[in-house]
Parts: sequence; C-alpha cells; structure tokens
Amino acid sequence: MSEESVLNAAALDPLFKPHEEPTSHRVKSAKDGKSVVKGRRPWNIVIAQNLRAAVREWRESFYVGASDTTRHLFEYWFERSHRMTTEAGDEHDFRYYFCQKEAVETYVYLHEIRKLTCLSQIVAEFGGPHAEVAAQGITDDEDAWSRMAFKLATGAGKTKCMSLCMVLSYFHAMRESDSDLARHFVLIAPNLTVYERLKDDFGGGKIFDTDPLIPAEWKGDWNLSVVLQDEASGASTGGTLYLTNIHRLYDTSKRKGKDGENYAWAEPNVSKSKALDTGTALRDRITSHARVMVFNDEAHHVWDPESAWNEAVGYLHTTIKARTDGGLTAQMDFSATPKDNHGRIFKHVVCDTPLGEAVDAGIVKTPVIGRAGEKLKETPSDNAAVRYETHFAWVMNAGRKASKNGRIAARKRCCSSCAKTPLPPTRLHNG
Repeated sequence: MSEESVLNAAALDPLFKPHEEPTSHRVKSAKDGKSVVKGRRPWNIVIAQNLRAAVREWRESFYVGASDTTRHLFEYWFERSHRMTTEAGDEHDFRYYFCQKEAVETYVYLHEIRKLTCLSQIVAEFGGPHAEVAAQGITDDEDAWSRMAFKLATGAGKTKCMSLCMVLSYFHAMRESDSDLARHFVLIAPNLTVYERLKDDFGGGKIFDTDPLIPAEWKGDWNLSVVLQDEASGASTGGTLYLTNIHRLYDTSKRKGKDGENYAWAEPNVSKSKALDTGTALRDRITSHARVMVFNDEAHHVWDPESAWNEAVGYLHTTIKARTDGGLTAQMDFSATPKDNHGRIFKHVVCDTPLGEAVDAGIVKTPVIGRAGEKLKETPSDNAAVRYETHFAWVMNAGRKASKNGRIAARKRCCSSCAKTPLPPTRLHNG
C-alpha cells in the first residue's frame, strides 16, 4: 500500500493569538477566492453553538451575576500574562488559551448563573427549535446529576481546563456561603497509559504549584491532597483529588453474568465482571464526602450508558447520596472525539473547540494529512472497531513512519475512519 503525506506550511500561519477570541477562520473554498473569512468558525453542535453566543454576551457584560470568587479568579487567570520559568531556567510569558477560558466560562455560566443542573434543562434552554421535544427524550438516569462534555481538539489543553475547574470549585465551596460546589474531586483515566500521563501532571499536586492557578493572596487557603489509586488509605483535612484508573472504581459484585464482555481498550483486555476488585478502599473513601466532582479524561469511552464505566460513576453518586444525602456536583467529560459507536456527538456537549480552530490559533502547529495509496475497505459491522479496522491499522502504521521521520510525536491513538485520514498533529503548549 503506497502512501504520501501532504503538508502546506504556508497555510499554517496563525490567524489570531491562542489567548484571543477567534475573529476569522479558514475555509476550503469561497466564491471570492479567499481562503480566510471573517467571523468565528461555525459549529454543527446546536447546544454548543447557542451557548457560545450566550457565554460571549455574559463575558461582555463583565460576568454580571457572578460571585466574587469567580470574578477574582477569572481576572487573575485570564486578564493578564503570567511570568513563568521553564525546567531549563528560561523565563517566558504564559497565558491561558481562549478555548480553555471559554470552557471554564461555560461551566460557570450554566451552573452558577443559569443554575441549570441537569441535562434536560440545558437541552430545553439551548437545544434549538426542537428543544422541548429533545428535552423530553432525556432519561431519568441522564438527569440524575449534572453532566457536561467538552470537545477540545488534541493539544488544546484538557488538563489545564480540568485544573482550572478544580480550583474554581474548591475556592467557591470555601468562600461562598451558599455554594453547592465541591472540594473533593475524582479524575478518571481510561487505562494505565493515560493514568501515567495524568500522574505526571497532577501527582503531588505538581500542576497546582507550577501553573498560575492560585492567586498569591489565597495560597494560604489552598489545602488539596492528591491521592493516587494505590494510596487510598488515610485521611485528609482539606480537599482531595483522587486520581485513578477507571478499573479501580468497578464494583464487580454488581456485574455478575456478564463474563463475556471485555474492554479491548483497557491495555490489556479487561473483563467487565472479572476486573480485580482492588478499589474497595478507594470507593469507600470517595463516597464518604458529601459533594464530589468527577472528571473523565479521554471521555469518548463513556458513550455506552450500560458500560461498567458509567455504572462506576453512578455507583459513586448513589452511594454518596445514601451515606451523606449529597452526591456528584458535576460530571465533566473531556475528549477530542465525544462520539458514540455510531459517530453521534454526545448529547451533553456544551463547548466545542474543533481541530480547525486550534490550527487557526496556532495551537496545533503542523497537521500532517495522510493519504492511502488505495481505497481502504470497510468490514460490514455495527461495531466501529471492526468496521474500520483497516483504516485504524493504516493510521497506526503511517503514524509510526511519520514519527520516525521526525514530523510528529508517536501516538497510540487514532481518531479518524476515512481513507483520507488526518494523522495526530503536533502540539504547541501554553506559553
């Protein structure tokens, strides 16, 4: 199978700075022949599109109705640059990306300003012309606690978005007398590979020390312990961040009779019903808190409402409610591809930063387009992993070859199912 990689470097110059609101976007073709048009890149996700306008209006009104805590943190995070030093000792100016700012704004706008705490309310308000009908289709299980999904292009900084939301929730719970937010958090990885990456950022609270997250005058009030999945014993006096692989949260006693189901993505395959139940102490400690906020990284894995992953999150909510009369304050799902196995966008996507917008901002520097030398055939199946097996294999092989040539970093994931397949782009980190 022959192949080629196509790179048009001249078309990659940023249209705006990463921390600025997008004011233009590239198009494939236009009647006047221009490749760049004014205005922000349109979305095809109705709720996210409508929320974008509402959040922008709220931002331009200087966050009317927001708490003093929210205003202070927004001003500290987003209205200035931060002088930082790299591990090599070099100083540089750091600013959060606009897409990271917009994600946090959207969460606060929905929860604190509009007080829309369940999916049916969000759909009814921002779901477009058929919103009321769509809202009636939301099940009781989907409405049991607040759920929001954030579609962020690879390289747009999901980790930083999560850390911003944690800090805001922590201080809001501490400083606002009427707050219903949490000071305890669970950050869930789909497998050990992602877990190790998250541990590099959050282990020992590293990201909270290195990133400009805590205003100097509030550092004395910051008391967050990071508990790794193998360190569940003990107790903390302040807030807590539990970092775990999803398999540690499975309550295997609830999944009898489903021995045939496996998680192929679990590295290695993990049986839903026979996963080692080593997380009893971890689950017990998490569910002792009255209010907990859950973050799902690489959340495209949570599309199946009957999956063990969703059962595990549901177990946390129901057990917390039974033990403390509390529950999950929010479930925050982060993914570049929040789609189910039929390619449908998750219902609860409230914010979208597509790959094209990340390229326009200069966040993604050098996307490489791979083209197969011959047509890739689909295998008839309702399972996307089977149907596009040849596509995924081609992407993996092309990615390895491109990595050897020094064009992109080697990656273990593939996120496309078409013969003209975009390979994973390189990243430009904040700063």
